[in-house]
Amino acid sequence: MPIEVDSVDEWRRYADAAVEIRVKKVGDVVKLKARTKKALVTIKLSEGDANQLIQELKGKGRSVREF
Repeated sequence: MPIEVDSVDEWRRYADAAVEIRVKKVGDVVKLKARTKKALVTIKLSEGDANQLIQELKGKGRSVREF
């Protein structure tokens, strides 16, 4: 089962250790998924907050797959 977190800072820690990062947009809500070796960690954000976080990850050279 996926782990859903509420804190962006907590999700960033998982994203730093993630093997893969995926983005799924549904209406005004964006779901970010970080696949680590042990678990799938998700967070739901507004579109503006998610876009800012996605740009930050891409700036660090992380691969982000958008669906």
